[in-house]
Amino acid sequence: MKISTKGEYGIRAMLYIATHCARGPVTSHQIAKHQGIPEPYLRQILALLSRDRLIQSNRGPQGGHVLGRPASEISLRHVLMTLEGHTSAIDQILALPCTIEVGTQYCAIREVFLEVKEAIDRILSATTLEDMVRRQSEILACKIPVPHDLPFRQLLPVIPG
Repeated sequence: MKISTKGEYGIRAMLYIATHCARGPVTSHQIAKHQGIPEPYLRQILALLSRDRLIQSNRGPQGGHVLGRPASEISLRHVLMTLEGHTSAIDQILALPCTIEVGTQYCAIREVFLEVKEAIDRILSATTLEDMVRRQSEILACKIPVPHDLPFRQLLPVIPG
C-alpha cells in the first residue's frame, strides 16, 4: 500500500488537531512546526479537509482549525479518500484494463489484490481519530517503541542445497 505525502501529512495534521482540540483551535503554523510539514503545502491540505467538513477553519487572531465532527466519527479512510480519492495504489491497479490471457474474471492475481484492498479498507474504516489519539497517548505514556518496519519473515522455505 502506498500513501502519498499528502495523505500522510493530512493524517498527521488531523491527529494533531484531534490531540489538541481541548485547548481550542490550532493554527497551521503550529501544526507545520510540530509535525514537520511545509506550511504552504499544509494549507492546501487543510483547505481540502475543510471543504469535506472534516475540519472547520476560522481566520483571525482567535482563528485556527478544529475538527468538523467528533474524532470518533472520523476514520482514517475518510481522511485518505478526501485527500487522495482512494485508499491504496491497488485501486489504481484494479481500474486498469486486464490484458492477461485468462482475463479479469479468472485472474488469481486480481483475487489477491481484491483481498488486500478489502483488508486495507477494513482497517482504515475501523480506525478513527479517537482511536489514534488514545493510542498515541498510550505509546507516549508507556514509552512503547514502535518498530521502524515489520520484521522480515521468510515467505518461501529454504531448501537445503
